[in-house]
Amino acid sequence: MTTKDDVEGAAVADGTPDAGCDCGRDCPPYSPAPAAEEVRAPDGPVMAGDVVGGDRVVGFAYVPPQPGTPAGAPHDRLLTEGDGGLVSPPPRAVPALRPPGPGDERLPHDRLDRQFVVPAARQSRCLPAAVHDLLAGGSAPWSQVLPQLARTVRGAGHELWLSGGAPRELLSGRGRDAVRDLDLTGTAPAGRFAELARRTLEEDGETYELRTPVSPDTLVCTVLDDDELTPLMDYRGLGAGGFAFPATGTDLVADSLQRDFTVNSVLYDFERHLVLDPGERGLPHLTGPRRVLAPVGLSSDPRVQAALALRAVKFLVRWETDGPVNTGELLAWTGEFPDDLAGRVRERGDQAWAQLLALHHECLGGVEADRQTAVASTLGPSVERLLRTLLGSPA
Repeated sequence: MTTKDDVEGAAVADGTPDAGCDCGRDCPPYSPAPAAEEVRAPDGPVMAGDVVGGDRVVGFAYVPPQPGTPAGAPHDRLLTEGDGGLVSPPPRAVPALRPPGPGDERLPHDRLDRQFVVPAARQSRCLPAAVHDLLAGGSAPWSQVLPQLARTVRGAGHELWLSGGAPRELLSGRGRDAVRDLDLTGTAPAGRFAELARRTLEEDGETYELRTPVSPDTLVCTVLDDDELTPLMDYRGLGAGGFAFPATGTDLVADSLQRDFTVNSVLYDFERHLVLDPGERGLPHLTGPRRVLAPVGLSSDPRVQAALALRAVKFLVRWETDGPVNTGELLAWTGEFPDDLAGRVRERGDQAWAQLLALHHECLGGVEADRQTAVASTLGPSVERLLRTLLGSPA
């Protein structure tokens, strides 16, 4: 007779080491199953790669409605090849349904190399249960809203994934208590997601008063609590670069290139319980013997450099008790920052400086000044000077 102790530390059928269940739920070991064949619905939404009016789709933009008008699909704009030179979104509406014609019939995750689509239970037999507890646990502020919202979004033919802190903290072993907010990403354009979210909330007798504003600067749709101040969750479509205005898309690899750090490019499919690593480095950087904090892009824009420096300090402060972090790639980049990074940001105008001050408060508002500068100094003198300048600036 095989007991639980017999399988602790054993390998599952595909050779993956099984560390056993350590959460007390007696989670079963991973058992490989045949991959389900899934294709896009012929009457589903438009995605990148489809051809509309003879032009290939690359993404979506958003034009905010008049004050007092709720965000919706009529405010989304279709982006096609050749729109990269525009300074504002085109007047092209997003069709309600994909047109007949050429297009990739695979779902977004099936377009990735299979080695970067990892069954959650193979990564950790306790991971699916941990995600379920995070999303549906009665104490979670989003638990009343998310399950029905996810069904509505997927029922409309769109994909939805966890992004940001939830997959990062759960995969790195820090647990659900380290997840401070809920970030979602998916294939729905901003206006369409806001419309679907509003429909879901209105159909629920207890959440009909919640609001779903869209930021035209970031295309983030926030589901606000009934105080209209506290966010329950944030959604932003998959990132799409190459435009002079905010844009989203449906391509997982393109999204990974828009992230700040590799560890933030990992997504979690909470319907199929799959870990997606479209950037191909995020998962090993999170789960390897030594965590790695590596930038995705090496921007020369001082505003981007300063913002990523603040986020890097935030993560290094948060991870101080988790052991050493490999910052080799990050240091190579920050070592090239201008000596007066704060001054370079100020040169971009009062708004740029105000945005950086707000980000500093958001990232490090509760951290002692000495601790901030000590951690910043590990990223080089330019980052340390930036933090000292921000700490000396009036709020």
